[in-house]
Amino acid sequence: MTRNPNKPEPMPYTEAGHLLNPLRKLFFSPRRMVKYLELRPDHTVLELGPGPGYFSPAVARAVPDGTLVLVDVQQEMLDMARERLEQMGIKNVEYRKADAVSLPAEDGTFDVVFLASVLGEIPDRDACLGEIRRVLKKDGMLSITEVNLGDPDFIPMPELLILLEANGFTVRARHKRWFTYTVNCTKSV
Repeated sequence: MTRNPNKPEPMPYTEAGHLLNPLRKLFFSPRRMVKYLELRPDHTVLELGPGPGYFSPAVARAVPDGTLVLVDVQQEMLDMARERLEQMGIKNVEYRKADAVSLPAEDGTFDVVFLASVLGEIPDRDACLGEIRRVLKKDGMLSITEVNLGDPDFIPMPELLILLEANGFTVRARHKRWFTYTVNCTKSV
C-alpha cells in the first residue's frame, strides 16, 4: 500500500505484523527505549500509537508498580497488543481506543508519554501535543522517537524541535543513533 505523505494517517492494522520483526531491534530496541524513558517502577506511562505492542512489554516490565496505558485509534491494534502482552503474563496494562487529539485521561495523569514513529501519522500535531501537555504531570516527560527508514510520516529533528517549542515543551535530552533519534522534553514553565 502506498501512503500519501501529504495526508497523515495511521498505519493500517493489516500491515502491523512487520512492526514485530526481530530485526527491528538492530535499529531501535525496546531496551533502548526503556533506557531513554528514564522510568521508575511506580510510573504511570502513556504509549500513544503502540501498534501491536513492540515496545509495550519492556516498558510494562520497567514499571511493575505502575501502569502502562496503551492508546490507539484502531481497536485491532489494541487487540493485537493485548493478546501479545497477555501471552507474556503482563498485567499492569490498560487499553483505550481513542484519537490522539482527545485522550481518555484526566489532566496531569502521566509521568511519561511516549510516541515512536507516530506523531507524523497524526493530522493535527498541534492538537495532539496540546492533549499530551494536558495529560502530563507538571514534572512529566514527553519522549518522541522517529525512525528514518523509508517512513513516509518521518519528522526530521529540526522540524520536531520547532513543533515542540511552539507547543510549550522544553527539550531536555536528544539521542541520535544511526537512522533514529529520540527527543525528551518537559512542559515549559
